[in-house]
Amino acid sequence: MIDTEKGRADVTRFTIDVAIRLGLIATVIYVSLLLLQPVAALMMWAIILSVAVYPLFDFARRRLHLRDGVAASLFSILMLLLLLTPAVLLAASAVGSLDDYARMLLRGEHVVPPPPESVKDWPMVGARVYDFWLNASNDVKALVTAHVGQLASVGRWVGGIAAGVFLGVLQFAGAIVVAGVLLAYSDELTGTLRALAVRVAEARGRHFLEIAGSTIRNVSQGVIGIALLQSVLLAIGMLVAGVPFAGAITFVCLVLAIVQVGPNIVMIPVIIWTWMYLPALHAGLFTAYTLPLLLVDNVLRPILMARGLPTPMAVIVAGVICGTLAGGLIGLFVGPVVLSVFYDLLVAWIAAGRKADENDLPAPAP
Repeated sequence: MIDTEKGRADVTRFTIDVAIRLGLIATVIYVSLLLLQPVAALMMWAIILSVAVYPLFDFARRRLHLRDGVAASLFSILMLLLLLTPAVLLAASAVGSLDDYARMLLRGEHVVPPPPESVKDWPMVGARVYDFWLNASNDVKALVTAHVGQLASVGRWVGGIAAGVFLGVLQFAGAIVVAGVLLAYSDELTGTLRALAVRVAEARGRHFLEIAGSTIRNVSQGVIGIALLQSVLLAIGMLVAGVPFAGAITFVCLVLAIVQVGPNIVMIPVIIWTWMYLPALHAGLFTAYTLPLLLVDNVLRPILMARGLPTPMAVIVAGVICGTLAGGLIGLFVGPVVLSVFYDLLVAWIAAGRKADENDLPAPAP
């Protein structure tokens, strides 16, 4: 009893013990998070990648009768090739294009193509755009000399973007290596995560874990997969049509598609360019090929993201958009997972309230 002196002392001692334990646990958690902060993004990507490719990994190791370590190594090598091959090809294409334009500039050739006469008919700015474009086409050296300060600023900005992309590729490569390690120990880690989920949320913990895994896989298929497919098909069309800087444009389209902006803002000017510089038949074929590709993601992405999930499609899409705005590319996956679990908790809470109300109702009279 707390009314006695001994009872009050026991309560005080218990409170102090609990406070000390909580303080020690909070300190350990804080120090652990502080130590993991430099590699937090890499670990998040490793977890996302391992969860996304786990069904393929499990299928391959069972069908080919491979050990976990061998299968994980093969998947890591394959993912590294898929990451580094386009990056190397894009870098080589960019360097080659810049070298060609530098040689043309030194030889005094036309680096910028002359403007079409239709530019003059543009409302309000047509004449000025035509004159500026014509001057740049006739004497690009004078244009560069007159705007050397602005071009230097643009160069520094582009260099910063290139450095960020390079560091991002290195981080993603490291995440692939870590994902391979996670896949090699996937069975043990899955058992540990399930036990932890049951410990935290009891019977619904396993269900929340399944929702998180399914959401990550669906988002990777609906966002990353569709973006890759869309960008590859657009790149094929641009290469066939002879669009300059097709590699760089494809990379920009891929990034815009992943962050949910869409490649339309880049591809519409490309379509306009084809009508200005290509024969009408070629431009028409390119337009007929490209326009459906700009719309196909709006149909396929929601279907793939919501497939097999109890969460409504609107919640998944909202999680993708809000997560991307709040946390960048990682938020693209974290956002829908958090909103899916929150939605499931909300539904369970409402259902529990209804069940309690039904139990409180008086029994019908005989």
